[in-house]
Amino acid sequence: MYNNRVAKSSLSILQTLRYLEWTFIAIHILLVIITNGESNLSTNFIFYSIFIFFSFLSPWKYSQWQKQIYIFLSMLLIISANFIDISLELLIYLYIAKSFFLLGYKNTLFSTTFLGIAWISSEIISEIKELEQGFRFEPPFGYGSYSLGKIAIYSLGIYFAASALVIFFSSVVSAEYKSRKRAEELAEQVEILAADLERTRIARDIHDSLGHTLTNLDIQLEVAQKLRYRDLDKAFTALDTAKILSSQCIEDVSHAVKTMRYSEFNINNALTNLIEQMRNNQTVKVQWEINFPDLPIATSHQIYCIVKEGLINIQKHASASNINFQGKFNAEEIILQLKDDGIGFDLTTTNSGSGLQGMKERVQSLNGKLNIKTSQNQGTQIVAIIPR
Repeated sequence: MYNNRVAKSSLSILQTLRYLEWTFIAIHILLVIITNGESNLSTNFIFYSIFIFFSFLSPWKYSQWQKQIYIFLSMLLIISANFIDISLELLIYLYIAKSFFLLGYKNTLFSTTFLGIAWISSEIISEIKELEQGFRFEPPFGYGSYSLGKIAIYSLGIYFAASALVIFFSSVVSAEYKSRKRAEELAEQVEILAADLERTRIARDIHDSLGHTLTNLDIQLEVAQKLRYRDLDKAFTALDTAKILSSQCIEDVSHAVKTMRYSEFNINNALTNLIEQMRNNQTVKVQWEINFPDLPIATSHQIYCIVKEGLINIQKHASASNINFQGKFNAEEIILQLKDDGIGFDLTTTNSGSGLQGMKERVQSLNGKLNIKTSQNQGTQIVAIIPR
């Protein structure tokens, strides 16, 4: 993708210079027709044809020495044309611009100096020929009396002033072009990084949600398998639980797909459905109060996973009879509070690989803070504070 964008940018500059070259050639042809008549077109046509052919070449694809030959031949043709009184003055500055883009700043200064000396020499030789034929040069703007030295100074002044202007604008265009290439490269890197982060997030979501549910499902099926010949009631209870867990797996997959597609996701409804399922399928009593504002899809998804992870931990480890969850907000913060009256645990000895670690990582990803209060047989209170 990045290479395609760079190629298009290079092609854009090449096409612009090509169109300018065609325009300059058309202007030269028009001037010849107006000033000298169509009869002189035959002597100019060969040079016009060569430069039209040069305009179709793609010097960006050449090696450095081929680019140097391309610029040198172009300038040599312009000087040769001037020696036989075919003026291609406009093309001089176009090829100075081409030299800048193809050869760089230092080589452009060298080629501009070479072209300037050769061009002024051809101008002086042309004036000498006209002088020998009896023509007199009239300096413009009251420049003073006629002399070849003054012609050289005047022509050099005009040439180098125009060349400096062309080089300046070429440098501006080149700087903008490099800046755009760098921006495109950075944008490509951001896209790659975003894709990597998204893959990491999806993998973590699968592990934290679907992975837990599938583990529980496997345990229930294993229980049913072991008890099918000894205690049918318990076996059927395990199967009923397995059915509930399989439904939860389907919901987890559906939720992940919706998140990846950036579909509408209502955090209040999603959490209510999650808690309803837990209340209906477990002996634990659940009370909740949920009132979240409209949040970005990524934030809503993370909050959903934080609450779900907390409820799964209570279900698996707390042996609680009552759970209370509150989700609220104020002007500055989103507050999640999850309480249970379970057996609690010792924070200093809790395995860092437990579900709490996943909750901490998600809260940190939202620049929030996670506070845990618990002790043996005194239940657990988890409070997550997330800035809006």
